[in-house]
Amino acid sequence: MKNKIISLHNDGNIYYRQAMKKKHQGEYREALNLMTRALNEQEKREYISEYAYLLTLLGEYDKAENFILNHFASENFDTSFYYEISEMNVLIEDANKALLFGIMYADLHKDDAYYDDLLEMFTIGDYTYEELVEEAEEFVGQYVFQTYFMSGLIETSLDYLDTISYELSNKRMFRNMRGMALLFLNRFEEAEAVLTKLLQEDQTDMHALSHLTLLYFYTNRRDLYLKFLRHLEVVEPLDEDDRLKVGLVLNFLKQYKEAYQLLYPLYKKKYMVNFQLLHALSQSAYYSGYVEEAENYWKEMQLYNPLDEIHSPWKKEEATERLNYIIDEYLQSDDPHKRILGLFKSSIIRPEDVILGSPMWDLIDHFNNFEKVYTAFLFNHFQHKKFERLHEGLEVLSIDYLNRDDIMLGWIDEVTHLEMNGLLENQSGKVYALAYLYVYYPDSLMTEDLSEKYQIHKHKLEKAISVIKQNK
Repeated sequence: MKNKIISLHNDGNIYYRQAMKKKHQGEYREALNLMTRALNEQEKREYISEYAYLLTLLGEYDKAENFILNHFASENFDTSFYYEISEMNVLIEDANKALLFGIMYADLHKDDAYYDDLLEMFTIGDYTYEELVEEAEEFVGQYVFQTYFMSGLIETSLDYLDTISYELSNKRMFRNMRGMALLFLNRFEEAEAVLTKLLQEDQTDMHALSHLTLLYFYTNRRDLYLKFLRHLEVVEPLDEDDRLKVGLVLNFLKQYKEAYQLLYPLYKKKYMVNFQLLHALSQSAYYSGYVEEAENYWKEMQLYNPLDEIHSPWKKEEATERLNYIIDEYLQSDDPHKRILGLFKSSIIRPEDVILGSPMWDLIDHFNNFEKVYTAFLFNHFQHKKFERLHEGLEVLSIDYLNRDDIMLGWIDEVTHLEMNGLLENQSGKVYALAYLYVYYPDSLMTEDLSEKYQIHKHKLEKAISVIKQNK
């Protein structure tokens, strides 16, 4: 029977033809599903192109562009992909991007026919061919770099700069981009060399000044940082682009009033209103005392890129206040178990970035080894069975009893004694913690209720209860 089965070689062409048929019929979603299947068989160039076009036709341009730029990078920055980006922008009627990416493609690949098509499609002013190419080079180079950079693909953005022409890469704008990428890759010596030279050539270069200020901040060179920060605070940026750069950097460095003074006029003029500007405005407005305005910027920001309110400046301030309370009440305690509880409480604070640079780390340096290892378990994903039981117990108890220090500290004490006496069997910390709760805080607690609420087999809970009673 098996000999009668015919195996068909499928390189995706069947799905591709079906997808193109659906596309011509205007059934774009079905066409996309078929093109996805074609791509899963083989990543042919025509499949890649049509997949991006279909996404664009379905109103998902950003996804389509990211898809093409990912292939552009993975194929050694093959500039023939500029053609697809041009065509995608024709579909969404973005004339500027369609024209400039198209000119770059036509120039690099000597496609005179496509250049003629562009001249027919778009109204172009009194520019020479050379002027159009120069404008396209600058726009495309800057756009591609910034797209990778803002997506967190900083190494890719730097690799891209290595592929553009020497003349283009030597322009001040692109040298600043290189310095910025090196800075954010922590390649500080290389970044400093690039940025210092730029500033020596032109002391009014706000981009170089801003990034050097950041560099000295990151590398803890306090004297230089303060010197450059003072310069940054008093200088008057020459244009909107410089004003935006300086404002964003000052906001990052927590110079909120100065940042707001620079950024608000840009918002008022509607100059490049985007997620980045609105996020910085929300922060700088809030810490400058303009709470209602900060909330309005945050709401408007959601239209560009939804972000959970937990990351808002007011929620971060609340989290910082909670962390400071934990530091004062728990982490500075003489009781090692209270310090353990403080570490646990600090690990569940959200957003997590409030603990970065916190004074808690200086305190932890002087903790005992047990507490340091638990810190590694919490923040560095260090695995250890002893800490798993302790932590699982704290997690389950924190659901209803986070603010009951008697219960939380009692569990830490209990699990420590159980470990020391060798009474712990192959049960999870969650089971032992609930058994501890049942034995020491029995009011209104029944094993059936605990078993059902926390999805634990009753016999496991009863076995753990007997261990806890034995240790009592």
